[in-house]
Amino acid sequence: MEAIDTALQGLVHALREKLIENGASEWLQLAFLARAASAGWERLSPSLREELLNALQAATPLTEGSLPMLLESFGTHQKAIQRAAAQADPWRYPTTRDLLLANERMSLAPPLYDTQRLERALLLGMLTAPDADALQRAGALFDALVTLQPFKEYHRSTALLSALAFLQANGIEFELTPEEAAAMLQTGLVSLQNRSRASDAPSLIPAHRSPLAYPDIVEALVARYRDALSRAEHAINEGQLVKWDALPAPARAELQPAPGPASRWRYLTVQDLIWINTQITGAPQPYNYDRLEEATYYQYSYRQSMDVPLQAARFLWGYLTYRPFAKGNLGTALIGVLTFLEINGYEVHLPAEQAAEWLLSIVQRRKHPLSAIRQIITLSPSGRQPVPVREVAHHLMERYETALHRISGS
Repeated sequence: MEAIDTALQGLVHALREKLIENGASEWLQLAFLARAASAGWERLSPSLREELLNALQAATPLTEGSLPMLLESFGTHQKAIQRAAAQADPWRYPTTRDLLLANERMSLAPPLYDTQRLERALLLGMLTAPDADALQRAGALFDALVTLQPFKEYHRSTALLSALAFLQANGIEFELTPEEAAAMLQTGLVSLQNRSRASDAPSLIPAHRSPLAYPDIVEALVARYRDALSRAEHAINEGQLVKWDALPAPARAELQPAPGPASRWRYLTVQDLIWINTQITGAPQPYNYDRLEEATYYQYSYRQSMDVPLQAARFLWGYLTYRPFAKGNLGTALIGVLTFLEINGYEVHLPAEQAAEWLLSIVQRRKHPLSAIRQIITLSPSGRQPVPVREVAHHLMERYETALHRISGS
């Protein structure tokens, strides 16, 4: 038994290092099979265990040269290995869809991510020693997502929400204030691990899985922790940036914001959005100020982003998420995002007869807002003088009057 444990733990450790460095399909395939074999080892037949153990010992240390032999040994018995794992593995892990949901709820926009890197991070997070407890497994999931960073933003918050959801899905309860959760973005799950060592700590082996689906668990965690996590992640990212004045001159020139001919960013204010909504609906509408302020905030750059289309996409999706007005939200979103683009150095080439469908395709998730925006814009000619925000918005309202009528009332 000791030889088996040593061989399996050695394989898991070696594969974790490989997955961090290498996303080749062969290593992913072996990692998938190794995890299944580790989970269902006791349910494999004695003869199969002996065969796999011999293959593991012969392939040590794990190298590119020994990879084909191990793949053949494990692949030959793939069905038996997967069947044993399905019967034995008590752990509920999130899917990539669950991770995407967590990131979307943090960013208030459809996730921007690397598909292959996300799948590799999830597999890396699931690759643990057979006797790992719930906190060790949750920690491995958190570390994998933070290390590989498959998302463009909010990777730490997504990692923490996923790890906490894993604990709850597997019947492990915990009490965390929003401030304690925010602190864990940097420390990981150390504080929970310390609590688990207390004499009255609950068992970390899941006796009863939660009846809730992962999306429900994620939504509840986001509702409790999102604001604190968002503030903490922004603070972490700002702290990791080099101050502008400390950069050498060539780097400053290369990174200088250049959203077209403009030399600085321009934004719509809360009052601008109220004015646009009033113009579109024909009368002042009731609105939720907190939601309006939050929606307006999404114009501002994330980690000093110089990408105007990306910021416009975040602004559009954030606004569509919050919808602060009683009426006219879709029209306000359309004019608001097009105004943001034009005042920051882009020309909009969206045919008036296609504008309503363009927006609805984003609302209905048939198009990602960033790709949709990039399809309708070009840089403005250099030397163009700035135009007042409301003048730009008024021109756009006249241009897209038909589209605004079509999407009115929402």
